[in-house]
Amino acid sequence: MTNLIFFGTPGAGKGTQAELISQKYNLTHLSSGHILRAEMAAGELGTEIKSYVDKGILVPNELVIAMMEKAAKTSWANNQGVIFDGYPRNLEQAESLQKFFAANNLELTAVINLEISEEEAKKRILLRGQNSGRSDDNPETISERFKTYHDQTKPLIDYYQNLSKIKTIDGAPDIETVAKSIHQIIDNL
Repeated sequence: MTNLIFFGTPGAGKGTQAELISQKYNLTHLSSGHILRAEMAAGELGTEIKSYVDKGILVPNELVIAMMEKAAKTSWANNQGVIFDGYPRNLEQAESLQKFFAANNLELTAVINLEISEEEAKKRILLRGQNSGRSDDNPETISERFKTYHDQTKPLIDYYQNLSKIKTIDGAPDIETVAKSIHQIIDNL
């Protein structure tokens, strides 16, 4: 069963590519952002989550881990692999995910790291923010999101490199070109 993680800066195209790849390979796209936003619309827990998201800071690990594990178990119960998009975001989450794979007798297949410049990423986010309705797609929050990425998420590249799981591709070209690069990686796993 194929299980992937999509990494990259905010605005790198993780969600776009995860959606395309999930359709082609019949994988479940588990977007931490979508799951968190759905939870924010759902009630009391959502209010707590929204207070973090609106400031551009990470939601506490225990909340995110529980939500992502629940979503993954549902997919695996249906014999479907998953693409984790936007998760894990820090070392505690990554280590928890590795234990979760082991506890379910599954393995992480690969980590697809989409690399783009911060300048390009910021342009994409601002453009997306005009139509997305996302509370974190605004100039005030973007800087905090990049700081969080550099401080907490980027170090995971080394973590997964040590596990020989990282596959880095150029995320700057058009959507179709990036998707073809990801297809080549998956087809050769």
